[in-house]
Amino acid sequence: MISVVIPALNEEKNLPDCLTSLKNQQLNGAFELIVVDNGSVDKTSEVAECYGATVVKCPRKGVAYARQAGAEAARGDIIAQADADTVYPAGWVNNIQTYFVTHAGSAGLAGRYEYVQSVWWLPFERAFRRVLNRVSSVFLRWPASVSGANFAFRRSAFIRAGGYDPASLYPDQWGIARRVSRFGRVEYDHTSVVLTSSRRVAKPVYVIGYEILRNSYHVLTHFLKHCVRLFTKPVVEPRVR
Repeated sequence: MISVVIPALNEEKNLPDCLTSLKNQQLNGAFELIVVDNGSVDKTSEVAECYGATVVKCPRKGVAYARQAGAEAARGDIIAQADADTVYPAGWVNNIQTYFVTHAGSAGLAGRYEYVQSVWWLPFERAFRRVLNRVSSVFLRWPASVSGANFAFRRSAFIRAGGYDPASLYPDQWGIARRVSRFGRVEYDHTSVVLTSSRRVAKPVYVIGYEILRNSYHVLTHFLKHCVRLFTKPVVEPRVR
């Protein structure tokens, strides 16, 4: 079974569209919806319950803590990350299920996102993410640019990895992809697309430009550090008995 975990903080307005799209999934089999209320003061929990989702309370603020609480409550062998301000195509859950059934050795599957209201610089961001993910998948066995709204992993790999690390870089993106990749390959599917709210990019162009450069710097810095670690591991000589 697949468990879809959605962290939510004051998302009563966005949740209906998100949950409607997930309730309308075309899937031969069962899956569960878990909404983690991360300390909302609006009707987030009530909305989630109206759509038949299981509500988990997580008063400790932070996406890593919310996703951890949802994953711990999940019953599925596969845990899929979703976001409250994102809409999912009808075949999203089915594609995740098919992938893990046909790729027994894989630990995770990452997709991408588009904005509901397109922005002029999106093609450049899309191209950058695609190149970065292709390169990092070759060298690291996992994509470096992961969307928290479109990522799924095996529960077994998640448990062995120790769950989310709140102190890591982008814990429900880069962080969790890196952690579960130690127990199986993490693939990137460029054709798996979800539509997310444009509210995070409704800012002046110079602010967006600064954030893209800052985030790219963080990702590339961590990517290069991991590459260096891979090629500078000390050689352990076998013991002679």
